[in-house]
Amino acid sequence: MQRLFFITICFLYSASPAWCEDVPAQVKRPIEKSIQTRQKTQKAEDRWYEEKARLEAEFKTLQEEQKRLVALKNELNKKVASSKIRIETMENRITEISRISEELIPYLEQVYNRLAALVENDPPFLREERQNRIKNLRKVLDDDQVSASEKFRKITEALFVEAEYGNTVEVYQERIVVNEKDILANIFRLGRLSLFFQSLDQVTTGYFDPALSVWKTFPKAFNREINKAIEMGAKRRSVDLLTLPIGRIVAQ
Repeated sequence: MQRLFFITICFLYSASPAWCEDVPAQVKRPIEKSIQTRQKTQKAEDRWYEEKARLEAEFKTLQEEQKRLVALKNELNKKVASSKIRIETMENRITEISRISEELIPYLEQVYNRLAALVENDPPFLREERQNRIKNLRKVLDDDQVSASEKFRKITEALFVEAEYGNTVEVYQERIVVNEKDILANIFRLGRLSLFFQSLDQVTTGYFDPALSVWKTFPKAFNREINKAIEMGAKRRSVDLLTLPIGRIVAQ
């Protein structure tokens, strides 16, 4: 055993003392083969350790990628859940809008009929303008291409215009029939309450009788007050107190 140990050391350190040269060939070959095997094994182990290190690094990279993908998945799941809630909310809104639209159209028809009746039975101020507005509203309501919201807006605008007539005064010229005579007169509108007229020569004054739907004349004593009202309505005179014969208000 001691001699084999020395022989092994001899081969490992490539030494060539004289006594090593006396080692028989049948002993050298197994030893050389053993050394070669050991060297191959060492290289294989080195390659394995390198491969192991590479695989461990790749494994860590995949673990980090997995964590990132899991976080991304969770984030996407949250977004999907949030989107589902928004979609459900929008669907509920669409359903509610459809229901309101179905109920709104009959209501708008009722409002239109009342508005048309109001214009028809009102004192005849701005008759052509107001009747044209009613005709245009009828076209809007009959148009299937117009949305319910747009129809509602148009009806609301018309109601607002009619309501504003009650808060304003106005002076304009119009041809009217008085005592079976056609005359051109200045018309003074006092809100929606009364209509007064005065001929252009300021000789004849009067009012519109809503009960009989005719123009009637005043005694000449009212000429001055009606003229003052027309002057103020036309902004040719500063505002002052007036005494006007309003008469009885007719319920419609």
